[in-house]
Amino acid sequence: MRLRKLIFGAAMTITTLGMASTASALEFSNDEMKWMGMKIYQRAAGRGCGTCHDVRPFPELDKSIQQLSKEEFLGVVKNGRKGTIMTPMAPQIMEIGLVESVCMTEEQALDALYMYLKGVADGEIKGKVKTPRSIRDKKKACGK
Repeated sequence: MRLRKLIFGAAMTITTLGMASTASALEFSNDEMKWMGMKIYQRAAGRGCGTCHDVRPFPELDKSIQQLSKEEFLGVVKNGRKGTIMTPMAPQIMEIGLVESVCMTEEQALDALYMYLKGVADGEIKGKVKTPRSIRDKKKACGK
């Protein structure tokens, strides 16, 4: 009986912790997402996506994003491309200090990257995205 109570208590604690982490996910505005996407593009894999994608013969992402669906693009970022040097990038994206400091989920980070690249490809984003002041608030809310 005592063991049963201990196991039940542990299960409830784990369940509660899981709910707390899910509930603490922060919401991001479109401006925040586009800025974060730009930062992810600049910082992924240490030197940024452009290290490979802004030189030939590698695919130019602004052109690729026009040819791939969002799901296909996210699949490539998550899983890489067999037979190429494109490795799964999601784990490296999640290790970017800025991504961690605002408590972005993997889904949010990849959506931010897609949103930024799609904005560039569609001509909506030209040059650098201005830093939203609200990013400081996200860092404080995240507590990192």
